[in-house]
Amino acid sequence: MYNIIKYEFLRKHKMFLITAVTAIIINLIAIINKGVTGSISCLSLFPVAISILYISDVIKMYSDDLNKKLGYMLFMTPNSGYKIVISKVLTAILEGFAILFIYLIFILINGIYLMTVAGLDFNINLSEITRGINMILSGSIGFNLGHLFVFLLTALVFIISFILTVYTSITIRKSIFSEIRLGGFLSFIIFIILNWGISYLSSNIMSALTPYYNPLINGSNISVTDMATVFLPFIIITLIECAIMTAGSGYLLEKKINL
Repeated sequence: MYNIIKYEFLRKHKMFLITAVTAIIINLIAIINKGVTGSISCLSLFPVAISILYISDVIKMYSDDLNKKLGYMLFMTPNSGYKIVISKVLTAILEGFAILFIYLIFILINGIYLMTVAGLDFNINLSEITRGINMILSGSIGFNLGHLFVFLLTALVFIISFILTVYTSITIRKSIFSEIRLGGFLSFIIFIILNWGISYLSSNIMSALTPYYNPLINGSNISVTDMATVFLPFIIITLIECAIMTAGSGYLLEKKINL
């Protein structure tokens, strides 16, 4: 499993490096041309842009392995279907955490710039910088870095769940529907049903937790612990869904795959 994960990161390290350098250059250009507005715009747009690139990358990674000749070699190695799909999921999770870490660095760097422009007195150490960033966030949206981390972590779990619905649909296409005409269309229907089912379950959970969500919806102050507690049931249910889809895809890769 370690070797598969290592292989995946070796395959994409150049793309990862180019994306990070490009993001830094765009951030610098935005600050030079637009000042504070450019810095805030980059911090706001970065999660959206990088999420789209991230989802596209990890889906392409899995699709290429099942649909291109080069990827077939992975299935000739002495690795079970379960091990392969779990390795892919772990790679996606690690990549997601790496992006989250890079974004937090972006927040720190832009936070230093914003504090300097605002004339805030601070020393160059992590605790002082964190305090300054928390002051900026609290003054605009009532959040601090802890709130932001909990929110981004929850979003990452949701994105992983969505990616697994795509993985499961691709696996069904290459196993159960491999010999069936319109197999691609049928697997797309499976993808729609999976996402509808997950959305239906999530909406019911959110409805049950509405009283607890009110502080978030109304913009009232809520502690990081309370926010994490509110999101926890949603995260647990989503992780269970992810485990089921991973096990199902692993079984199909192990028993039914038709390359």
